[in-house]
Amino acid sequence: MFLRRYLRKHGATILAASVLASSALFGFSTVPAQAAVEPLPNPSLPEKCGLDISVVLDLSNSLSDSDVNDSKEAAKAVSSGLSGTPSRVSVNTFATFGPDGTNEPIVSSSVSTSESVDSLNQQIDALQRVPQDSGGTNWDRGLGQLDGKSHDLVLFVTDGKPTAYGEPGSERGNSDRGTRTDQIDVDKAVESSNSLKSQGSKVVGLGVGSGINEDNIKLISGPAANDDYYVISDYSELTKQLREIAAKSCRGSLNVTKLIDSGVGEHGAETATYRGEGWTISSPDSVDGVEKLTNSDGTVSFKLKTPADGVQAIEEQQDGYRLQQQSGANAVCTADGREVGTKNIDNGFELTETVDTDAIISCQLVNEQIPGSLSWKKIDERGDVLAGAEFTLTGPNGQDFVVADNGELDVNDADGQFEVTDLAWGEYTLQETRAPAGYEISEETQTVAVNGDDLEQVFADVVNEKSETATPDSDANMNASADPEADAGDDASANPDADANTATDPGADAAASSDPEADENSSTDPEADVDASSDPGAEADANLAADPEGGVNATSDPTGDETGSSDPGVEANAASNSDPEAEADGSSDPGIDASATTDLGGESDAATGADPSSNAETGSDANHDSTSSSGSNESANVDGASAEGTASGDEDSDEGSDGGHLPRTGAAGTMAFGGLGLLLVIGGVVAIIVSKRRSTRQA
Repeated sequence: MFLRRYLRKHGATILAASVLASSALFGFSTVPAQAAVEPLPNPSLPEKCGLDISVVLDLSNSLSDSDVNDSKEAAKAVSSGLSGTPSRVSVNTFATFGPDGTNEPIVSSSVSTSESVDSLNQQIDALQRVPQDSGGTNWDRGLGQLDGKSHDLVLFVTDGKPTAYGEPGSERGNSDRGTRTDQIDVDKAVESSNSLKSQGSKVVGLGVGSGINEDNIKLISGPAANDDYYVISDYSELTKQLREIAAKSCRGSLNVTKLIDSGVGEHGAETATYRGEGWTISSPDSVDGVEKLTNSDGTVSFKLKTPADGVQAIEEQQDGYRLQQQSGANAVCTADGREVGTKNIDNGFELTETVDTDAIISCQLVNEQIPGSLSWKKIDERGDVLAGAEFTLTGPNGQDFVVADNGELDVNDADGQFEVTDLAWGEYTLQETRAPAGYEISEETQTVAVNGDDLEQVFADVVNEKSETATPDSDANMNASADPEADAGDDASANPDADANTATDPGADAAASSDPEADENSSTDPEADVDASSDPGAEADANLAADPEGGVNATSDPTGDETGSSDPGVEANAASNSDPEAEADGSSDPGIDASATTDLGGESDAATGADPSSNAETGSDANHDSTSSSGSNESANVDGASAEGTASGDEDSDEGSDGGHLPRTGAAGTMAFGGLGLLLVIGGVVAIIVSKRRSTRQA
């Protein structure tokens, strides 16, 4: 009874609530008659060829695999149909989310060249289906992801009605991932469309399939069929429709793309072809401006007169560039993708056939950078040209290459004059790596840039200084002077075969040898084989006096191989031998500058100084009783002869009595002989003092 009374009293209310609940539960089959948000008018497209177009593809679960493939083919038809024009194309996808979470957006890309179209189409081919749990239809985010991108035309492709908005599951009250259509799904889509329209984008809706709700499409685009929106029977027809819509603004146009080949010339850093921005192109057949500048994609578009017969285009050549022919032609042209013939004219081309008045003509001009050159000169400090140098050039790619005087890379045949040609643009650094003979390498580096303004660069002259380590004339430098006033004189040997100078005067510094084969000078006076100075302070020559009181006794050894001293303090400094083949002179003078070297085998080189680098030799002229002294400011004369004991360092005087060469000594040898000489001198002084004391006692 209670339930019956309750239902009788509240039944109408309960029924109404049930109807509303059912409508909400099955709302996906209910289509709103109109949106709560008022749509804005759709802007008109700019009347030009070269629009920025975005294709937005629906990848919801309602599409079959074939439908998805047809959608991708339709997007590729847009880019291919606009190839060679100043247009740009991007591709975006959506499902429950936008972007769809599976595919990355394909950003706005140039379609001015076939290479750029191929690259864009490869990205479109890579698009994939979304997972089942993300297969809703979110018109709001499908359009909203383009906000702020400033597209001229948005081609919005869908097969159904909106079932989601925003980011489902991320905000309170928005948990529907695409199971039904709510009023808010439509309203949010209209808001996103209005935002794009307010930025100047024309939104064209393309509803595909029999189940499309045309009223919903009108809300996001506009009321004009086949302008604001299109209804297409199935996805197989989408390709044709999209291409037609996208290409409409470019019908009856001539489009020229300027490319720059930077890879001409050797040793460059850049080899890729790039688009030439800011080039002036003119066409006398244009109705919307005869002269235009290429855009950032290197392309310019002209609206053509009709009929389009003998169409021409001419470029304004820039410094440092020249047209690069393509198979003998200044340009390669197509009309709606079909190649058409051209003929060359000055800095341009002319079509050799008539094309349709609504054809899209695309032509490509390629310019190359004219290679440059570098030159320089190699000179000495006086400005005279020097031959034989070698340089390293470092190119803009960091690679080093060698330029030798009159070598493979040097095209200038003159000695010391360099020129390298066929160089790509960029910076080059010059460094000398080998100087001409007798000159120091220049440490200076120079850097210049080869470009369109300076194709023929000239380095400053590279100057070399003479080398301080140049080898002197050893013969001229080591001859001793026979002139008492000179440091070094001519070697005037009486015997051309003798190593040492031969003197006929027994009082000379170096005794004359009576044996022409003797290596050392031997006195003709058997009693005066070696002269000795009685003055302990005198700088006597390496001669030992024959005076029995002189402190050194002559040996009676018949072989003459060894010298002997009657004084134990004397270390066989020299021998006074009655044998004419005696080989060593000795000095008892402790002040002597250079001691005679004593060979333990008895073969001493007479008058050989301890310093092998001495520049002076004893003169052989008997008329000169004295020679200049190089070792001391004071000279002691014995028998009218100079007491200097410096021996020649001439290579010709280094032979022993057997004709062999004596070894030269280095710094260590010089110190050793110097020390030995000092010991001998000290011994000689001691011997003289002891001898004189004995003589005094005996007296």
